[in-house]
Amino acid sequence: MNESKKRFVDRLLAADPPSGEARGRYEKEVRAMLEMTLTPRQRIERLGAAVLMLLSAVAIGAGGWVLPPELDAGKYLSAVLLVTALALLAIGGILFHASWKGVVNLRRSRGLAAGVGIVYVGLLGWLFLLMARFIPELLRDDVRIFGLVLLVYAAVAWMRHRVARAELRTAEKLLEIELRLAEIGETLEARPGPAGPASAQQAPPRPR
Repeated sequence: MNESKKRFVDRLLAADPPSGEARGRYEKEVRAMLEMTLTPRQRIERLGAAVLMLLSAVAIGAGGWVLPPELDAGKYLSAVLLVTALALLAIGGILFHASWKGVVNLRRSRGLAAGVGIVYVGLLGWLFLLMARFIPELLRDDVRIFGLVLLVYAAVAWMRHRVARAELRTAEKLLEIELRLAEIGETLEARPGPAGPASAQQAPPRPR
């Protein structure tokens, strides 16, 4: 939404404050659009996925600690495994929170998951670029290209995430405008129109 449209929307919404009933209806529609209530089966599935993420994070993190530090690329490989373990822990925490609450806020959960994914892929790309100096010459260029691809993918994912957030905010604004216009239409229909004798009579035809 550009700046001129945003100003128009703000002025339209501030022209006449909505009633409490309209505000409650708007909040109910927004909750229906952004919140999803989980069934017992979905809660169990998310809990199982969270436990699996936790176990995987522990195993991968332990593997990062046992790599021999005397290797030239060992510290970077350890960093890759530890970053992967932290990302799995973050995703597992999101799944566990959803299973515990039973209600998923789509905007918040998607934003957190997207943030974790973007940061993880970006860190991986940066680590691979640093690690390429210690890779044998036969594979050095491949590792650098892989790191660059990961960085580009993280940048593209960040841009798509920003666009998705802007579209969601636009959808919320449009929903509020739609409900406000519906309330204005109901008010105009309930208001009696002017009925005078001049309006009820038809004007006589003009003489030729």
